[in-house]
Amino acid sequence: MKPKFLITLIIILVALSLNAMKSGELYQKISSAYKSISSYQAKVTQTNYFAELKSTINYTGNMYFTPGRLLMHFDKPSTQRMLIEKGKFTLYDAGSNTIYTSEIVEQYQRMNPLELLQLYWGRSTVSVKKGKGELMTVDLKPKKDAMLTSISATVNSKTGIIQALSYKAHSGNTVKYSFSGIKINQAIAASVWNFQYPKDAQRITD
Repeated sequence: MKPKFLITLIIILVALSLNAMKSGELYQKISSAYKSISSYQAKVTQTNYFAELKSTINYTGNMYFTPGRLLMHFDKPSTQRMLIEKGKFTLYDAGSNTIYTSEIVEQYQRMNPLELLQLYWGRSTVSVKKGKGELMTVDLKPKKDAMLTSISATVNSKTGIIQALSYKAHSGNTVKYSFSGIKINQAIAASVWNFQYPKDAQRITD
């Protein structure tokens, strides 16, 4: 074996070993952080890119989470409200004045911005890179997944809290989330969960 090739191989193996160490430590940090969450609230920006239409839509609003219950309420560009609770998914869209409800299995209940990274971590190729300050960039390549081709996230390595997350589907469509003003384990007003749907809204049940 040539010396130059041997040195290159050693460098690659060391790099892989360091990455594995970093990814393992970071996963434990994330897992520990979200395991201890009794409530979560944050301002959220969601960007949807539709590959076939080559169009992008930006939503801004707030996100709320308690174990078993998640709410994303967007005010711009129009009111949209997505609630996951007790195995049921409810989406209200003010633009079409439609309420869509569906039963949701446990696996898909966890496909939300807070739990998606943990859900896919063990069945993906993981790459971790150093970002600015305490931030780390995580890239996941799911193995033979029917829905997603990639997931990326920006994580605070000190707290384990996700600052931004995005994923790409096989269709080419992408969804990106950016979080700010994050509050952990602080009381969420009861009024947040109460919402009066318009009486004339169209209801669709799957």
